[in-house]
Amino acid sequence: MSLEPEVEQALASLRQSMASGRLAHAYLIVGAPRGAAGVLAERVVELLYCTAPGERPCGQCAKCRQIAAHTHPDVLWVEPQKKSRGILMAQIKAVQDHINLTSFEGGWKAVVFLNADRLNPYAANRFLKTLEEPPDKCLFLLVTDQPAALLPTVVSRCQRVVLAAEAAVSGAELRAAVVLAMTGIEGRSLVAAVERSRKVLGVLKRMREEIEKTVDADEHTDTPASEELKAAKEIRDARIESLYKETITELFRWLLLWQRDVLLRVVGADGPVAPAFPDQVEAIQQSAAALTYRRALDNINTIEDMRWQVAQNLPVPVVMERGFIRLTAADDRMQNAE
Repeated sequence: MSLEPEVEQALASLRQSMASGRLAHAYLIVGAPRGAAGVLAERVVELLYCTAPGERPCGQCAKCRQIAAHTHPDVLWVEPQKKSRGILMAQIKAVQDHINLTSFEGGWKAVVFLNADRLNPYAANRFLKTLEEPPDKCLFLLVTDQPAALLPTVVSRCQRVVLAAEAAVSGAELRAAVVLAMTGIEGRSLVAAVERSRKVLGVLKRMREEIEKTVDADEHTDTPASEELKAAKEIRDARIESLYKETITELFRWLLLWQRDVLLRVVGADGPVAPAFPDQVEAIQQSAAALTYRRALDNINTIEDMRWQVAQNLPVPVVMERGFIRLTAADDRMQNAE
């Protein structure tokens, strides 16, 4: 059974926890519910019931096939309702009934929440009581790509398993955008500053479009009734905004790391802190040569200000343009001083 490396690594860790009797009663699996995170959830449940004599799960025995088909009687799969696009109170009651019944196999009971972030507040609060006092040999798997949308009290009662493949892809694209903005545009003029911001905004625009496609593909294809259409659209828009904000947060992280690398070169610190951009040493050194320690700190503060302004819901294009103008002006002042 061939798995993605990140899934195999996470599964191996959970397999070891189970073998040593340290399997937690609830895990928050962060990743794509229809991708690697969903695959991991299936494999973990198979781990509970697989009957293969060798390494488990085998993915081939009758129990593993039942789980893959979502037909095993001891496993309940919970997804957002097609019409409401949410996980509702009635579904949590069904979860509680399920885990309180005697196991058909005489062993584990399992519940898998796909798109767990869709738990509405009332359902989440009711589920919280179950998480606080779970029955013996009961496993909950909450699968989501938006952990921030879950109640903090629910998250705190789960062990987190983060599958970083999707995040790594977006992170690499954002890192490349920062490199392009900082090295791919010559000059310190106002025009150059605006062009840098446009390059970054172009990447963000493409990534938002990908987020929209992903969210729409993850939705059920049925059309809700007219009275439910508004609520469905609000949920969709909220998911898109949440993922987009995470993307912007990641962008600011890379911008800060670039300025940190510059600051380290300004102060001549080549010691214990590894650079975030080891492939851009020449560009980092060139930027550092144009700055004093104070100006390098000002640049870091500029990125922090940009991040705060976006958090206050200021328009992202305005924040980016003003921020890059400030960064360019800092370099320009140093050049003029020389």
